[in-house]
Amino acid sequence: MDKLEIRETRREDCHELRALIQKLADFEKMPDGPKLDAKDLERDGFGRHPLFHSFVAEINNQLVGYAIYYYTFSTWRGKSMFLDELYVLPSYQKKRIGSLLFQAVVKKASDSDCCRLDFTVLNWNPAVDFYKSKGVIDITESDKWHLYRLDVDGMTKLLQN
Repeated sequence: MDKLEIRETRREDCHELRALIQKLADFEKMPDGPKLDAKDLERDGFGRHPLFHSFVAEINNQLVGYAIYYYTFSTWRGKSMFLDELYVLPSYQKKRIGSLLFQAVVKKASDSDCCRLDFTVLNWNPAVDFYKSKGVIDITESDKWHLYRLDVDGMTKLLQN
């Protein structure tokens, strides 16, 4: 394999990053899921108060993977982090790139004094085994916590009542 670099994402990566986000959505059987474009990523990730941060895996000036995360807060423990997505192109999987991206996010969380790193994985995704091999805990099983969501339509409906 050529020289791999794991680095923080730069503004000029946003077009390639958006393409990788689409590839993950296609894999997750949600091709119409992503509604953001590269300009949205630039605005939300590289403005005065970025809403997300990310790392990319680059080989020969081509992005082959990424991890997007953002900071959250726990009223019980304080500063925490949420890993929104981690993806590596299929032709580069099984080469430890996912492990290196995950390790970069874990290190950032640790260096930032986060009390925890949370993330979600679809139950059918083979990545479940990858994460379990890293020692993560499935809090749906262990603590009986469930993740709930109120989407835009739900918010609108709730606010109309």
